[in-house]
Amino acid sequence: MKLTRAHFAVMTAAASMALLAACSKGDDTAAPASNAPAPVTTPESSTSVAPAPTAEPSTTDKIKEEARKAEEAAKANAASLKEDAKQAADTVAEKAGQAKDAVSDAASRTGAAIKEGAAKADSAIQEKLGNGVDASPSSVPSEQSKP
Repeated sequence: MKLTRAHFAVMTAAASMALLAACSKGDDTAAPASNAPAPVTTPESSTSVAPAPTAEPSTTDKIKEEARKAEEAAKANAASLKEDAKQAADTVAEKAGQAKDAVSDAASRTGAAIKEGAAKADSAIQEKLGNGVDASPSSVPSEQSKP
């Protein structure tokens, strides 16, 4: 009685797997054939158990075709990502150029402001000192005043 139950359980499992495979939408990957349960045979039993169903060639072809399509999609996605990266790099380079120009302009304006401030300070100092010429008569006699 136990042997009949074992045979019945194996056949039920195989039928369930076949039914699940038939009802599948095709986007599931098939399990490898090596994982299929092995049929249980006993010397006392006169009934033979059918081997577990294996993947049909058409199913294998479908899986290979899906794998090929997935590979092509991955390549296309990689190419798209490379193009996006190039565009991002170009944008970053453009923004870096603009930043460089802005910094250069700010440095030029700062230099001009420093020069202007130095010129104003110099003119203020020169006005105080009289441009280095003393307008008051000197106490030292000059050579022109000698007879």
